[in-house]
Amino acid sequence: MHTLHTLLVIDVVDSTAVASRLGDTKLSAWWTAHDRAARDLLSRWRGREIDRSDGFFLLFANVGEALGYAADYHRMLPGLHIAPEPPLKARAGIHVGGLVLRANPAPDVAQGAKALEADGIAKAVAARVMSLARGGQTLMTADANAALCALLASTAAAAGPVVRSHGHWRLKGMAEPIELLEAGDAHTLFEPPADSEKVHRVVWRDNRWLPACEVGHSLPSEPDAFIGRADALRTLATLIAAGTRLVNVHGMGGSGKTRLALHYGWRWLGDFATGCWFCDLSQARDLDGLVRAVAQGLQIPLGRADAVAQLGQAIAGRGECLVILDNFEQVASLAETTLWAWMCRAPRARFLVTSRDVLRLPGEQVLPLAPLIRREGVELFTRRAIGAGADPEAWSEDAPQALEALVDLLDGLPLAIELAAARSALLEPGALLERMDQRFKLLTRGRGRTERQATLRATLDWSWDLLTVPERDALAQLSVFEGGATLQAIKATLAAGSADGPLLIDVLQSLVEKSFVRRGANARLMLLNMVQDYASECLASPDRFPGSGPAALQHALQRHWRCFALMGPDRAVQDGCADLANLVVATRRAAAAGDSAAATAALEGAWAALRLRGPFSLGVELALGVEQVPGLDSRLRARVDCVAGWALRTSGRVPDARQRFEAALLGARAAADEANEALVLALMGDLHVNEGRIDAARAALLQASAIAERLDARPLLCQVQASLGNLEDCLGHLDEAAACYAQVLSMARALNHRRLEAGALGNLGLVRDQQGQSASARSLYESALAAAREIGDRQWEGNNLCNLGLLLHLTDEPAPARAALAAALATARELGHARLECVTSINLSLVAIAAGDDAAAEPLLDNALRIARELGDRRTEGQVLGNLAALHARQQRLDAARESIERGAALLEAVNDRLSQALLLCDRAEVLQWSGAPAQARASIDAARAAAGEIKAGAQSELGRRLAAVERLIAVDGRRLRLRL
Repeated sequence: MHTLHTLLVIDVVDSTAVASRLGDTKLSAWWTAHDRAARDLLSRWRGREIDRSDGFFLLFANVGEALGYAADYHRMLPGLHIAPEPPLKARAGIHVGGLVLRANPAPDVAQGAKALEADGIAKAVAARVMSLARGGQTLMTADANAALCALLASTAAAAGPVVRSHGHWRLKGMAEPIELLEAGDAHTLFEPPADSEKVHRVVWRDNRWLPACEVGHSLPSEPDAFIGRADALRTLATLIAAGTRLVNVHGMGGSGKTRLALHYGWRWLGDFATGCWFCDLSQARDLDGLVRAVAQGLQIPLGRADAVAQLGQAIAGRGECLVILDNFEQVASLAETTLWAWMCRAPRARFLVTSRDVLRLPGEQVLPLAPLIRREGVELFTRRAIGAGADPEAWSEDAPQALEALVDLLDGLPLAIELAAARSALLEPGALLERMDQRFKLLTRGRGRTERQATLRATLDWSWDLLTVPERDALAQLSVFEGGATLQAIKATLAAGSADGPLLIDVLQSLVEKSFVRRGANARLMLLNMVQDYASECLASPDRFPGSGPAALQHALQRHWRCFALMGPDRAVQDGCADLANLVVATRRAAAAGDSAAATAALEGAWAALRLRGPFSLGVELALGVEQVPGLDSRLRARVDCVAGWALRTSGRVPDARQRFEAALLGARAAADEANEALVLALMGDLHVNEGRIDAARAALLQASAIAERLDARPLLCQVQASLGNLEDCLGHLDEAAACYAQVLSMARALNHRRLEAGALGNLGLVRDQQGQSASARSLYESALAAAREIGDRQWEGNNLCNLGLLLHLTDEPAPARAALAAALATARELGHARLECVTSINLSLVAIAAGDDAAAEPLLDNALRIARELGDRRTEGQVLGNLAALHARQQRLDAARESIERGAALLEAVNDRLSQALLLCDRAEVLQWSGAPAQARASIDAARAAAGEIKAGAQSELGRRLAAVERLIAVDGRRLRLRL
């Protein structure tokens, strides 16, 4: 007797091919893991296994459970990855129909027969539906969808899966076609499946079912595999399925607009019963050329009557068709008299336009085509390189990194990537990357493309010729910006047009609509790298537009550097330092032109951003360049010396930094520049603190504070107060340090200065940490980290990750501790922040020691010791030596341990760091214990405990935990450092 069942057939795609490449043994292990995971899911969704091959034949109580199982199964497969194979995918088919279930006799089961057999046409239907699915797809019949709708209605479910119809399909052996649908979610592409030997799509036309492959079309064949663009395809398909009459795939030349439209036409051909008609307008320049190209695409002859009306009538006669109008930009001015007329005449037709321009027609839905994401660009390059005869397996080890950089430099533009890949038979990605300064010569290809796409330059020439003179002028001038710019900066930099010319805002809007200019974050307007290079050439070349030439280029550059010289340090750090690149090139350009005042001002702005974003070495380079500018007076030179000293100190070049600060202080005083004098004193005071020169530090900071008070320079007052807190912290005066940081926090909030607030939060966290208040410290560190990320301050983000990582280590959370510290170390190296690298290396060594990995800890400590000595940081050097001494003692290298402990003690005594001295006493106790001197070890512990009481370090503080650890003679924690902000 037939009983209604929900059937799910699921199958792993290409498993046989994978087995032939990997071998049966390796794949057998994979199948074991697969079957376990698949059957665990079956229990969750209350399914029943009937059969197994390269997948499963399963029964479920309802469609909702079958869909839940299929979705979880698709998500489960990537976790069973077999390197080097790409992640396997599965196809799934669901049907609701009648089955006869019969049990096999026990003797047959004992001989290997299945316990249960399922008979009925429903089984064949489910298997055919599954066989049609693409990898990752779940298809279901109309019967299954009806059961799903009934289930959702009966359970009053808030939402079910997203379901899209893929039309009707004829299954071999069945009299009537059935409708197939796909179930997914908001991220599913819903790409129609391809015909198979036993299943093919059909469309209803002229009162009969016609195979979709026989639907009329004029689509050219796809030249090669289509790669990426899943999001754009999904959006395009959704728009047209929702009834949008006109979609404009909009992007610059070479972005892949034609390929996207062509791929959509082929894959969704079955959605248009009366055909898909591809009209190539690349040669059209006027109305006659336009109508002839459309007539050719529609495959109709034109009579002597009105051609536009004839075409409208022909399109209307084809009913629900798709008309693709490719390369519409050069006839965009005719859109209203042609395309709009056809839309009005043929209400059932859909129009897909590719264009570098927005047409501004009623109902137009613009689909901007963004550059390929990096992963897609790399895949495109690799596939095309193989086609060009390259062997990626033979590329050098650095090829993956070079390829990613190459894709970024080519802006993710498919044409540029393909042209570069065509060279890969002779040049590896690294070699191509080195030659990118010659990109217009390099990125060429001979046969196989239309003339306008044979080279990158030809593609850009094609687009340039379609611009008006004011648009060419504005685009050329925009090339002087690096990383885009705000509208305010553009207005300040671009030369004004003629009084009767179009408004700048209108010109910019037109360039956006023509895909030359992109909108970025924070309302910035940007150019792709290659568009910028091309536009810059046009600006410098005579006769590209009225007024172009070398003089025009120089005037545009001058307006640019003077605009950014006026920005100032406060504006330079806004929007996550978005104008850093502009500030850097403005500094270089002004210096090269001998504009000393502008070069110095731009340098100060650039350094304000570089302190947050790095690399610090670039600040040194810029300062050294500006100091060579003729005509620097004493005031300007002192400001350059200040930036140079600051950048050198942050980069770890302390002796050079000290010389620059001394020169800057003399110059500022000679020029009566009190603001710069106060800043230099504050920086020198902070340098003295790190060096343990307490008296000199206090004197410099108090002088800086007095000047800042007189000038009412409140941000500088905050900076000085924070440095005074650092000084008190180094002396072990934790309450006094906390009071300083609290005052900074109050002032920063009154000023609404998020960076100063972030620093105060982090420093307060440091004090609470040292006092053993772990919960409070963690909260403060996390708040400081969030603020640093909000304002884009990577230096303080790294500092807080370092401190938080060590706190996590102390509270026995090794995995998150290691992750935070690894991120801090990577940030330090990217920034060139020597002190952060030093401290993070120490802290990572403690995590390694706690895990029993002394072999990993020792090179980290050696690295930290090297950096501390280069920095001239006696405090940190002494602390590292204490850690090394404890490590040597545990390894029974007692002579090395004793030598390290004595050297460390001498350094810390010289800088009078009471907390570090107490921690070193713990290290000394451990060395003495391992040396067989327990009485002396106990005396050292007692001295450390007395110091802990004096500086109010609680039991949960670093010192408290270290004391407890040494007293148990179990070296698990060591000692760590924190960074002051």
